[in-house]
Amino acid sequence: MSEKKIDEKNIIIRNYRTSDYEATLEILRELHDQFDIGLKEEQWKKSSGLRQFKPNLKRLTLIAELRDTGEVVAMGMLEAVKNNLGQYIGYLDNWATKKEYIGKQVGKILAERAIQILRSWGCERVRINVGYGIPEKLLKVFAKTGFNPTLIVLEKKFDDEEGS
Repeated sequence: MSEKKIDEKNIIIRNYRTSDYEATLEILRELHDQFDIGLKEEQWKKSSGLRQFKPNLKRLTLIAELRDTGEVVAMGMLEAVKNNLGQYIGYLDNWATKKEYIGKQVGKILAERAIQILRSWGCERVRINVGYGIPEKLLKVFAKTGFNPTLIVLEKKFDDEEGS
């Protein structure tokens, strides 16, 4: 594949289907191998990406596929969560692109569609949660699209032996 950006007309953005399971699992494995995202394959089931609605939560998994081959090249989950003030806050989670398509605008095309959906759900803002130590280059990419750091979250990871 050349280094050229992929034209938006050559990408189909659609809802996740259970038939996308293997392709999305492979994308998540690549991301986990590179950034240790905490992937637990036994928890990523065929139905994991399907739309789920719960009180105060709307969730959808989007897939980016190549129009000419049907290859799944990126995925991302979007959520709208109602906060304590009754406002919906949108979240982009589990965003991943196949290695060979990184830098070709596929993630941007997918994100733009996700943001349209979040706006239609009544979200007033969109957040992306990223891990500590994210590459500076990626932060600059987010900043170019209007995303700026606003929160610091502290986290403690439990060892399996701690709770027993």
